[in-house]
Amino acid sequence: MRTLRKYTGFLAKIHSFALIFSFFFIGATPQISKSFAQPVRERTKVLKAPLAPVALEGEFLVQFRSDKSLNAIKKGNNPKWISKLGEDVKIDTRLSSFNIAHIQVSNPAGDGNWENLANILSSDPDVYAVEPNYVVYANTANPASPNDPHINKMWFLDKIKAFEAWSQPSSTTEDIIVAVVDTGVKFTHEDLKGHIWINKKEIPDNKIDDDNNGFVDDIFGWNFYEGNNWPGPIVYPAPTITPDYQCHEGQSGVYTNLHGTHVAGTIAAMGNNAKGIKGIADKVKIMPLKSLGGGCGRGHTLGSLGAIVYAYENGARIINLSLGSFGHSFIAKKVYEDLAAKGVLFVIAAGNETVDNDGEPRSYPASYPVDGILSVAATTPTDDLAEFSNWGRKNVDIAAPGVDIFSTIVLPNEEKKTLSDSYNFESGTSMATPIVSGAAALLLAHQPTLTNLQIKETLMNSVDPIPGLANKVVSGGRLNLQKALMKQTSRQPSRATKPAQEKQKTRSVENHIDGIRIFDRRTQREERIKW
Repeated sequence: MRTLRKYTGFLAKIHSFALIFSFFFIGATPQISKSFAQPVRERTKVLKAPLAPVALEGEFLVQFRSDKSLNAIKKGNNPKWISKLGEDVKIDTRLSSFNIAHIQVSNPAGDGNWENLANILSSDPDVYAVEPNYVVYANTANPASPNDPHINKMWFLDKIKAFEAWSQPSSTTEDIIVAVVDTGVKFTHEDLKGHIWINKKEIPDNKIDDDNNGFVDDIFGWNFYEGNNWPGPIVYPAPTITPDYQCHEGQSGVYTNLHGTHVAGTIAAMGNNAKGIKGIADKVKIMPLKSLGGGCGRGHTLGSLGAIVYAYENGARIINLSLGSFGHSFIAKKVYEDLAAKGVLFVIAAGNETVDNDGEPRSYPASYPVDGILSVAATTPTDDLAEFSNWGRKNVDIAAPGVDIFSTIVLPNEEKKTLSDSYNFESGTSMATPIVSGAAALLLAHQPTLTNLQIKETLMNSVDPIPGLANKVVSGGRLNLQKALMKQTSRQPSRATKPAQEKQKTRSVENHIDGIRIFDRRTQREERIKW
């Protein structure tokens, strides 16, 4: 009997609203002030993510060996095994360019046992890999002299020598597109609206896919969480946080997830506009891609992959992922490898679970052995590793400031249920990651011919060495933006991708655990364990 690759992996702790975004991990919902003039400075709490993989019930990601099966499905010729999975089976082929299909079964056959359903899928010789659709979380823990009024609150700019770096003129007239895969970005924010990517090939609101990219009216990006063309934050019922820092979706109140807007501001808030703050890079357009939502900032593998593929296909060379989970996905790893080979640089939060990403469990996608991934840990104003930050001598590449990072946010209006512009401090590897993304964009603006690997190596080879980070991150130090701009680039990657032939090995089960925690959409809780 053939062995089917069925990953359950380790779904790491996941942090939410300082979201590593930490897309992947946080410890607690950050406290948000009602006025940016008096930001809350309480000790950051970090939301804890489950250590067992959490997956959406009745959902699978299936990778085929060729495009034969998917082409047949697109023509309405479904495989024979479809009827055996259960009732009301839906097939989503949005990732067909990678031979991946998303299968959703409303009423699974039998008792819905994962092993039984996976074995049904494995009966097809064209099926290469089958995985659950893992839940992903945000990772948050709670000119040379710009005229932006709150720039003095951005302590980290001095630490990374940003002012010195800004004094050096860039050599490109083209804006660098940086995709922010997160909880959504308020693209009308007073400090962001001039630095937002616009799809000029699309005619607004005509309900036609003018550019034939598969997305209708995607003017400012796409919402892969709710499945529409609004990639901005919206108002949700306020979540509740239990004493053990688990986040549960709320039923009442008003709340919005500020994470993605905070991340975007750190990268590209407009400078010298006499408002708010200044982002790390000027020559940047932020591409808002929403893959996380709800009060707790949850998402899933499918949404994340859809977002990064969209980003690449629409011109983003740098993709910020302040998110993660402890679920290892063979299918996701392959997509990251393929896009990295095409020149994409993924800047990813290491996670907020205070774990060693060289061991188990570890945070993904930050820990995938892909050269095009730059994994980021968080440091304090005194250059110590932040108490919540993950680390890894082999799997975490660089450190950057991630405590009390002041940036753009949104606040909900209780009465009108609208969102207003504001600013606040947040902490997390989610906050450290956009500092590095901004640095990568600034470097690319100065040297447009750099490859993704050259950008990564330049940033890693120009850090300020920190003794306390010597055995915590590959580079042994914290980002120095000025030195990065002056550094001679290197073409040799420091963290080698596994040999190509290894990808062709017979499929086998990796990272076994005893079960998968199933996230039930109906109750918004992780209730059942199936295996």
